[in-house]
Amino acid sequence: MKFGVFFLLEQPPWKSQEAVYADALRQAAYAEELGFDAVWLAEHHFSEYGICPSMAVLAGALAQRTQRVSIGTAVTILPFNHPLRIAEEWAMVDLLSGGRVDFGVGRGYQPGEYGGFGIPMSESRERFDEALAIIKQAWTAERVDFEGKHFTVRDVAVLPKPVQKPHPPIRIACVSPDTFERVARRGERFLSAPSITPVALMKAAYETYRTVWLASGHPPAGLEIPALYFTHVGEDAAAIRNDTERSIMWYFDTLARVIAESTDPARVPEAYRFYARAKGNLEAVTYDFLVNEIVLFGEAHQVTERIRFLRDTLGLTYLITWMNFGGLNDEAVCRSMRRFADKVIPSFR
Repeated sequence: MKFGVFFLLEQPPWKSQEAVYADALRQAAYAEELGFDAVWLAEHHFSEYGICPSMAVLAGALAQRTQRVSIGTAVTILPFNHPLRIAEEWAMVDLLSGGRVDFGVGRGYQPGEYGGFGIPMSESRERFDEALAIIKQAWTAERVDFEGKHFTVRDVAVLPKPVQKPHPPIRIACVSPDTFERVARRGERFLSAPSITPVALMKAAYETYRTVWLASGHPPAGLEIPALYFTHVGEDAAAIRNDTERSIMWYFDTLARVIAESTDPARVPEAYRFYARAKGNLEAVTYDFLVNEIVLFGEAHQVTERIRFLRDTLGLTYLITWMNFGGLNDEAVCRSMRRFADKVIPSFR
């Protein structure tokens, strides 16, 4: 299996903006030292849920602090940016990093972010599809010509070009079953964050992806099943709870708030209504439920067994660990990373 670390860059009340960035940069470099395969970043806007509006800036800093790990986006929200600028910036990061960009893309899901940019959520899929087509062309063709409903580009030379050929790996954020099927049919990789999704539902989605991938004639060796999970490896249950409870509950409380507007049918198209159901589930979340059913919290042997279960049940080949969640103390994060690297990873390599 491959292992990565993920940074949302939340800013709870007890943490300064400066500390959020400093901790992420320090922990990302530490992840490389410990033998993790990748560092993943997230784009968000207009709330303390995530204060990384420009992943390319942060990724450029990471490129200079690391030499080996992949630098992934989870995800770049295509409807919020002009696709030519996205193509330019991430080609530049690929150059600065020596070809280490792993390019995850998505449509976004928070009404407050769409409202802040003045973009109707109903246009998200159209804008996403057009933007991705332009980015691929910008990375692979000498000049870009494209005419769409939202973007028109006339004979533009886009520089620089990425190091990786034909372009950096592209991953599509998937939530609904039809998206998994569509992405697999095209031979594209995906990203997913099970969060509070039951394992049975994720199993069905991953099986759909695997079946369609193989049936479409894509190489079995290229099949990859990744998932993002909150992770914390501690000494014992009491210490783990003491380290994590405040941060993980703040995260879920904040998530419920930022997607609350998804329940308003006047503002949100039907394709996004599943967040209304998620909101109800999020508001009922307890710490004990999360530990028992969702997150990978425990002593090293417990986390190892849980990962084995997910590997055998879901077919996971790539676990992206979320260890810096909800403003968790830097020392607690680093202790967990060290235990995970020393006592968990060796069981899967």
